[in-house]
Amino acid sequence: MKKACFCGTFDPVTQGHLDLIQRATRLFDEVVVVIGVNSDKHTMFPLDQRKKWLEESLKDLCHVTVQARAGLATEICKEIKANVLIRGVRNGVDLEYEKNMAAMNHLLDPSIETVILLASEDKMHCSSSNVREFLRYNRDVSQMVPACVAKDLKEGGKA
Repeated sequence: MKKACFCGTFDPVTQGHLDLIQRATRLFDEVVVVIGVNSDKHTMFPLDQRKKWLEESLKDLCHVTVQARAGLATEICKEIKANVLIRGVRNGVDLEYEKNMAAMNHLLDPSIETVILLASEDKMHCSSSNVREFLRYNRDVSQMVPACVAKDLKEGGKA
């Protein structure tokens, strides 16, 4: 059985994240979405909110679970018995960063394979940092995030 892990902060989850996860389910028997817990990283949304949004957005996908974990991606993969680490790239800058991370992860654990999925063309602009920037300027983000996120942001006065 091929089990894959997709790690990120998902601050917030975007349509781009969902696209990658949906596509990964066609490649792997099980996909574990891991919200990385990093005490040094300042997020806009609390962990429990990000987890709720992911679970709601992914509820119709079979064989996908959501967890929050601290630690290095390779350590998380080992803990959950995943042999593949999924990464997504939108552009050349992302690719260079992910190539370096894949090399570092291979040094840490050569048994974990990194699989890089290219963002779908219509989702290349969907990054959490773009969403947060739009929110800072009270711009509509509903096209970039799942419906549950857009609804909560609207009700909370952020969108």
